[in-house]
Amino acid sequence: MKTIPLFSLVLISPLALFAAATPAEAEKPTPGAYALELWKDPSFAKFFLGTYSVFPDVEPPLNEKDREILNQLLPLMKQPSEAAAALVKFIKTDTNAIFDLTLGNLYLESGQADAAIMMFQRAVDKFPSFRRAWRGLGMAQVRQQKWLSAVTSLSRAIGLGAQDGPTYGLYGYALLSLERAASAESAYRMALMFQPDLLDWKLGLVRCVLKQQKAAEAVAVCEEIIRQNPDRTEFISLQSEAYLALKENAKAAENIEFLARLGLAKAPDLQRLGDIYLVGKDTGLALSAYKRALDAGTFEATKVITQAENLSLQGGLTEAADLIAAARKASDGKLAKEEEARLLKLEARLAVSAGNADASVPILERVVELNPLDGGALMLLGQYYLDKGDSAKAVGNFERATKIKEQEAPANLRLAQIYLSTNKLAEALPLLKRSHELKASDSVAKLISDIERALRKGAKG
Repeated sequence: MKTIPLFSLVLISPLALFAAATPAEAEKPTPGAYALELWKDPSFAKFFLGTYSVFPDVEPPLNEKDREILNQLLPLMKQPSEAAAALVKFIKTDTNAIFDLTLGNLYLESGQADAAIMMFQRAVDKFPSFRRAWRGLGMAQVRQQKWLSAVTSLSRAIGLGAQDGPTYGLYGYALLSLERAASAESAYRMALMFQPDLLDWKLGLVRCVLKQQKAAEAVAVCEEIIRQNPDRTEFISLQSEAYLALKENAKAAENIEFLARLGLAKAPDLQRLGDIYLVGKDTGLALSAYKRALDAGTFEATKVITQAENLSLQGGLTEAADLIAAARKASDGKLAKEEEARLLKLEARLAVSAGNADASVPILERVVELNPLDGGALMLLGQYYLDKGDSAKAVGNFERATKIKEQEAPANLRLAQIYLSTNKLAEALPLLKRSHELKASDSVAKLISDIERALRKGAKG
């Protein structure tokens, strides 16, 4: 049989090949549901090598010339870059889709997922029922975090008869990354039928059942995994989430404290621990957990400010002030204007709660300086001056607050109360009506009725 020299075939440059390829989609990559360990698993590498085999029922037919070329390629497969370079030199638009698939596999094996996607897409364009090409396309799309496209490709492969753990598992992973937990659960269960010990699929299953509020099942699955794989501490963290969903807060805290003692608790774990202690009204332990979370992760101003607010609402004024100090240190003076204003308002409230209302005034004035439309700060300033007996400054701040939608109703009510305190019924009435129009209240409605009656009576007198 005559041997066809592989390198003597018509040459097409790699750039020309890619210029001719049409991108499958322009989907923007988004982060996955969790970090896959699959790509580093030796058993997956063996599975992937198996995708170079031929399955005639869902494969483009090979002629004698195609077979000879494939036979010449086989010795090169141990060196993917050499095999890819050889294939690029002769693949054309009318070349058998097997070669597009093979080049796509080589690219994916070497981590060139974008190039792999183009080649797999070319293969399915040439031969629409090419099961291996659809599977390869889906896998490459998962690598590139293109979940919608991956779901389409992998479901097509499954429809064409793909029955294996990686296909179902990656299908579940893509579905879960799209927040389609119920469908993902079914896919993960299928994957575990083929690969019952693969932790990627077990991790996905736990996340699916948690998202569907099947907390008891999540606890049980995590318990089984932890017994068999005590080093996989992420399942201890997940189990704590499940315990919380079951309102078994003590068990959730026990899990996280165990991780903390090992030095393995991450910032979200410790934030969750702080929330648990706060629910139990132990503001001291909550503060400790929140501060440890600050040390363990990237500073997130919004979360820390919320935690400080919650501490203050539970009566932990000292703890809230302590956390604010830690937040200011962690932020290094780089808070956004909105975050700075929110933190200042909290500091002002803490000053008032501590009996030092005077200290709150410069803080609140700084808030208004940062954001003249901060109605909450204007209301607090107005109340401060009202309590001090400075009606003029109180009215000024409340009037400014009436121009802000969120505070218009309470600000009008406060102004009306000031006028009522000096028996200025006519001035108070339109303010009460506007407040009632914006936020209906039985007590305000009765007050309006009483004032109108008094004004009518006065007019007659």
